Amino acid sequence: MGTPLNYLEPLKSVVGALIQEMERRTNVQLLYIEKKKPLRSTIVVIDSIANHLTLSLVLVLVLCTPPSLAREVGELRKAEVAFEAKRYAEAEQILLRLAGGGNARAARILGNCYMNGRGVPLDYSKARAWIEKAVAAGQPGAMDDLAWLLDSGLGVPQNHKLAMSYRERAAGLGNPDAQFSMGLHCMRGTNTKQDFSRAFKYFQSSAKSGIGNAECLLAHMYENGMGVSKNQQSAAALMKSAKSHGCSGGEYEIGRTYLRGLGIPKDYGKAHLWFTQAAADGSAHAMNDLAMMYFHGVGVKIDDKKALEWELKAERNGCPTAKFNLAERYRDGYGVPKDLKKARLLFDEAAKLGYTVTEDVNRVHR
Repeated sequence: MGTPLNYLEPLKSVVGALIQEMERRTNVQLLYIEKKKPLRSTIVVIDSIANHLTLSLVLVLVLCTPPSLAREVGELRKAEVAFEAKRYAEAEQILLRLAGGGNARAARILGNCYMNGRGVPLDYSKARAWIEKAVAAGQPGAMDDLAWLLDSGLGVPQNHKLAMSYRERAAGLGNPDAQFSMGLHCMRGTNTKQDFSRAFKYFQSSAKSGIGNAECLLAHMYENGMGVSKNQQSAAALMKSAKSHGCSGGEYEIGRTYLRGLGIPKDYGKAHLWFTQAAADGSAHAMNDLAMMYFHGVGVKIDDKKALEWELKAERNGCPTAKFNLAERYRDGYGVPKDLKKARLLFDEAAKLGYTVTEDVNRVHR
């Protein structure tokens, strides 16, 4: 004998709340590309969600779970295991099958694989195609991915206005990476009006999801009274939390504010300090900016040996600007033996990563 309908309705309400919380915390919306309908009739219980919601006594209850959902979750896990084991062809086939069948999560993962050359050849056109499918299904993370492609002009004509539209939409839907990116654009005044108060609010929203880079910049804003009243206690607490979450990108951006005088007076000494810290924490862009400071003598004595050392480190860590600058060195034989073959290879790598002469000004680095 089935459960009476009046007992099912309250349970369905709990299901909806649980799924909404899972989507908010993981930025994974349970949507299908073709149906474009959230699976609100399914009770899904995951240990991490139970921990977040302190629902340790919640058990798995299935009211009308489509068997395909459980299979797809299992398949996604298989793809993840295959990636970890470097069985890339196997992982790609699983994702292609799922994404082709309408799984939005698989479409976004596949798009990111092509966008970053993870296990597959770098292919921005394929990346865009799969990411657009995930966007059509309403995935906020995919909207942020598409915004990056549009800003970079990779696999799609460059369009900063459309990029900001997708990024702002993703941020509004709660994607913490998009919120962080919006904060950066508002702080820098790139592709939108400079607005420190607005930047602060976006960083604050991103920080709620434990994004260390956002916490780092919130600390900087509290310390300097940028868009908010000065509060050294809040600044110290946020910086401590940022360090625990990882914040090399935030440290790098603080260095940029001092280098360019964004909302505070220029201070090349502090810029150098923050770039050095960010580089120690793994920021390739900070390494490249240190190379620039030593090459041009910005806040330090000109030292081409140190400039080259930082340039090489930045290039090895994937910075497209460093690849381009190093290519020019090999082309001209400046500080390194002339090597046109190496120069051509580095120019090609920089181009594949979307480098343009103005790329460092407007782009939010990923």
